[in-house]
Amino acid sequence: MIDFPLSLLALPFAVAAGVGYVTLGAAPSVARRRLGRGVLLAATWGAPLATRGPGPVQLVMGLLVGFLGIRMVALANRWSEARRLPSPGRLAALMLLPDPLLVARREPLRRPRLVVARGLLAAALCVALLLAGNRLRLWHWSRFGDDLLVFAEVAIGAAGLHDLIVGLAALGGKQVRGLQDRPHLSSSLTQFWGRRWNRLVQGNLDRGFFRPWARRRSFTRGTLVAFAASGVMHVIAVLDAGPLAVTLGPAAAVMGFFMLHAALVLAERRFGSALRAESRHLLWLSRARTMVLFALLSPLLLDPFAAVANVHGRSLTPPPAQTSGYKN
Repeated sequence: MIDFPLSLLALPFAVAAGVGYVTLGAAPSVARRRLGRGVLLAATWGAPLATRGPGPVQLVMGLLVGFLGIRMVALANRWSEARRLPSPGRLAALMLLPDPLLVARREPLRRPRLVVARGLLAAALCVALLLAGNRLRLWHWSRFGDDLLVFAEVAIGAAGLHDLIVGLAALGGKQVRGLQDRPHLSSSLTQFWGRRWNRLVQGNLDRGFFRPWARRRSFTRGTLVAFAASGVMHVIAVLDAGPLAVTLGPAAAVMGFFMLHAALVLAERRFGSALRAESRHLLWLSRARTMVLFALLSPLLLDPFAAVANVHGRSLTPPPAQTSGYKN
């Protein structure tokens, strides 16, 4: 096991693996290309499991490495038909460039200073809720209630981050779409995951996993593969936070969250509930239904993440058994 802070070398390793993954597109043999890319992706996603460190650090590193695995597949598909690949240095830069966040807005942002102020206020509110949750320890009385508090913290924090991105970019003379598009207005889970939530991850999942499989096989397989890849990204962040005997159950819950959402998205497509509501009242009802359903399912994801990050004093193991912040 590689201890913290040397464990952070998993991040540059993932970038280097991404460069190799994309470069293999020039390999003359299809079998060699597929084998090499499979090994590099597996090595990237498995790298955090060979490390140990404080839970919050492991969580962030696992998410970043998991995302870089998704990113390398997206870049490889982007350059799949190119006659000449970018240089290794350019590919490394592309691995780190959050280009889905930098797509130009259709209309200029109004009052960017106000948007920045709103972002700062949301960030302050997120921190305040986190501190209040640490003090109240609501999970002692209601785990679900505490999960909803974490849900509110994540939603407010993401909204604040989005406002800061688009506001500061506008002040610098660049109009960008940013991280999200008012996810609370989603009238379906299909719209939530496909258009409104976390463009950085969604854009790379779409290019790297959904579109190739949906084009070659079917919408169903494309959806399942994309959600599975997103699940792997989040599962890594849980599995690398402690011994397998402790993290396997929470990791299974996280993967269950994503595969259940994949099933619901497919159900929406099958039964037509992903279509836009015809009336204003039905539209608001659809939005309320989507947010309530997401909130009810969110503990499958948020409970393990809160335990790994020690949010509100939680832990993957009972306090008497927890002797340090490092896994054995």
